[in-house]
Amino acid sequence: MLQMVLIGAGQRGMIYAKYAYESGLVNISAIAEPNPARRAAAAEAFHVAPKYTFETAQTLFAAGRLGDAAIIATMDRAHYAQAMTALEQGYDIILEKPISPDALECLRIERKAKETGRCVVVCHVLRYSPFFQEIKRIVD
Repeated sequence: MLQMVLIGAGQRGMIYAKYAYESGLVNISAIAEPNPARRAAAAEAFHVAPKYTFETAQTLFAAGRLGDAAIIATMDRAHYAQAMTALEQGYDIILEKPISPDALECLRIERKAKETGRCVVVCHVLRYSPFFQEIKRIVD
């Protein structure tokens, strides 16, 4: 069974993790989430022991490699550092779009994935698509 860590247990992170977990092919082995309520809810949903729940991605990574793959579903600006660390530690990655708001960081992630022989799979969220942008404009 594939061991996967969840970095970012917000709505989208939970959707990705739940889908993987319910496939029966994946075990969520560790969680990093700064919000204590979301962290606790994710730990309960995926039966993760408290010693494998972390407040930050940095503390999760400091604990060593805790899985085979990582779901990175955090704020866009955090993706680069988290992805680079995950790749260096030998994780394959499911990474939310945008990979990074900085094109050079996207290229560096691609290079690091090739260098380490790891996979980076990008999940396409729609919050930047024209129809969602228009809805946001109207609501604002």
